[in-house]
Amino acid sequence: MQQIIGALNAMDVLEKLAEKNKAQEKHRSNERFVTIVLLLILVPCLFGIAIDVGLIESSASFNLWLYGAGTLCFGLPLAAMGDLMLFPRWLKLLGLFVLQSWFIYFWAFQMQSLLAFVPLLPVFALLQIQLPKIRQQAGRE
Repeated sequence: MQQIIGALNAMDVLEKLAEKNKAQEKHRSNERFVTIVLLLILVPCLFGIAIDVGLIESSASFNLWLYGAGTLCFGLPLAAMGDLMLFPRWLKLLGLFVLQSWFIYFWAFQMQSLLAFVPLLPVFALLQIQLPKIRQQAGRE
C-alpha cells in the first residue's frame, strides 16, 4: 500500500515539475522577446554613433545626445504601446522594425523631427481602438 502511495506522490511531484518547466520556458521566451525589442529600440543609436564618428554622412549638424534622447522618446512609447496591442509577436516585431526605419530615415538623415515622430499617432489610434478588448482580456487574466 505504501508503494502505491509513494508512486502517486512521485507522479504528483513529476506533474508539478513539468508545470514549472513549462512556466519557466514561457518566461524565457518572454525574456528573449523583450531583449529583441530593446535591441530594436536601440538600433537608431547605432546609426547615430556611425554618423557621429563619420562612417555615415548626414545632411546637417548632428548632436549625438539629442539624437539619443529622440531615439528613446520615440522607441520607448512605441514599444510600450506595441506591447499592449493585440497582435501576434511577429507582427509587433515587424511593425517596430518598419517604424524604427522610418524614424532613422527622417530623424538622422533628413533632420525632419515632426515627420520622424508621425508614426506614434497611428499607433496610438490603433491602441485606442483596441483598448476595450485589451481591458476585457486583462480582466480575464
